[in-house]
Amino acid sequence: MKPPLFHPGQQVICTNDDFTLLLVQNPNIQTPKRGPIYTVRGVYDTHRGYGITLLEINNADVAPGFPEANFHESRFAPVPPFEEIELAEVMEEYQTA
Repeated sequence: MKPPLFHPGQQVICTNDDFTLLLVQNPNIQTPKRGPIYTVRGVYDTHRGYGITLLEINNADVAPGFPEANFHESRFAPVPPFEEIELAEVMEEYQTA
């Protein structure tokens, strides 16, 4: 398996904020939105690849007895140093269909 794309403490942006299926399962889950910068809190090896949790979103108490909801790493892009690339360019590059 490939190594994870991100590590704790790294800043990321959400490029795909369509969490319809997740919210159908549990409408109380807080999900990331396109635009804000988030900080990776944890990285988890799941049966579908790596998932991440974010410092700015805490779902630990949403489903007692179950692991905290995490978000697949493919929904995010790293935030490069601002002097190198504009955020709009990053969003465009990593936008999913």
